[in-house]
Amino acid sequence: MTMIPMPLADRLLGLPFFQSLDGAALTRLSAGVIEVNAPGRTVIYRRGEPSRGLYIVVYGQVKLVLETPQGGEKVIELVGPGGRFGESAIFLDRSHALTATALTDTRLVMVAKAAVLAELEHTPEFTRNIIDSLSQRQQFLIGSLEDCIMRSGTERVIGYLLNCLPDVAAEGGGMVTLPARKGVIASQLNLTHEHFSRILRDLVTGGLIEVDGGKVRLPDVDKLYARFNGAI
Repeated sequence: MTMIPMPLADRLLGLPFFQSLDGAALTRLSAGVIEVNAPGRTVIYRRGEPSRGLYIVVYGQVKLVLETPQGGEKVIELVGPGGRFGESAIFLDRSHALTATALTDTRLVMVAKAAVLAELEHTPEFTRNIIDSLSQRQQFLIGSLEDCIMRSGTERVIGYLLNCLPDVAAEGGGMVTLPARKGVIASQLNLTHEHFSRILRDLVTGGLIEVDGGKVRLPDVDKLYARFNGAI
């Protein structure tokens, strides 16, 4: 993992998280910003390590996981371009609860912890952005927990595919490109790889999806929604 000084405030304007901030705020924050290049499989930080700052994905993908003593892992969240992680450890002044690893070649912007805390005193817009980010993560985690408790494995897989759909599906159907390996997605859905694959096969047999490698075609989205809601 390499870190590259990033002194120019206008570089931050390319990231939605910073676009509501004025020039003075961007200048202050840029003094505490480092650009991080993380090749695939690079560990960005491990559970138990102290917080160094707020991370924002420029491109690539990062998985946040709970590691087991036996060497396994439970994927909690996948963070793609524009996504943020590492906030809670800053404000709780605790070590990281999860391990963050680059799934693919990834570029990150890291805003140092001291710069984040200092800017909260200066810029209400920045504070709102942080609150919004934490709120979105809380809602995501509540939704994931609710799915694990109240939804079957099949319903969790269908819900995941529907959430991955583009906003507009042509002629009642749609195409989903899986954002990660099937084993990673299975872990995120609290399923084994084998169970996830079996559910996909059952959905294919039932005519609800068509799978071609990492692409999944949904020929009838309405029918899939009905299956998700228990209507069929």
